[in-house]
Formats: sequence, structure tokens, C-alpha cells
Amino acid sequence: MTLSDFATFSTAISGMAVTASLIYLALQTHQNAKHTKALIQQGRLGAIRELALSCAEPDLASAILTGLRGGSTAEEVKAFQFQSYCGASLYGWQDTFLQYEMGLLDKDIFLQMRSGVTRAMSSPAFREA
Repeated sequence: MTLSDFATFSTAISGMAVTASLIYLALQTHQNAKHTKALIQQGRLGAIRELALSCAEPDLASAILTGLRGGSTAEEVKAFQFQSYCGASLYGWQDTFLQYEMGLLDKDIFLQMRSGVTRAMSSPAFREA
């Protein structure tokens, strides 16, 4: 093998290495974008869920109803608390579903969430809320 043949062979190998590196970089970039999107979504849904759960606190629920309606009864406060809890649950389920759809959660976790949704939705009160 001459030096010229070795140089040609080395050039071919380095070309394949560069191609492999670019493919790997593209895959990493795609995965990073997917995870960034999931983190943004998770943060957004987490904030909304926290807000819904905080609305289930008795004093805040009463204050919100007073601001919206000018007053509230104890039953209205309890109904609002339940609706806030249901809303928080729905946001949690949405987050789990979206992460499963993006391939970031295992099927076992998704099926566990789906089982919880089925149980909750079997309640007429939860469906109404």
C-alpha cells in the first residue's frame, strides 16, 4: 500500500466519521428539543395545577366566590373546592398524557394514570365538575 492509497483510505474513513458525527448531533438536538418542550409543558401545567389546588383552600375559595358573586355559602365554597380539585386532577392527567405521547414516560405509568382517570370519571360528580 502506497502513501497515496493510505491517504485516500484515511480521507474516506474521516468522511464517514464526520457523517456519523453529524447524524449523532442531529439525534441529540432532536432529543434535546423534545425534552425542552416537555419541561416547558410540565412547568406550565404544574403552575396551573398549583393554582387550581390553592383555590381549593377554604379561605381562598370563599374569597374568590365573594369576588365573583358578591358572597358565598359554605356549600358553594365546598362545591368550588371540589371543582378546583377536579381541575387540578385533569391538569395532572394532561401532563402525564402529553409526556407519554412524546415518548418520555413508560406505558406502565400511562396505564396507571388511565386507570385513575377511569375511576374518577365513573363518578357523576367528577364528570359534572
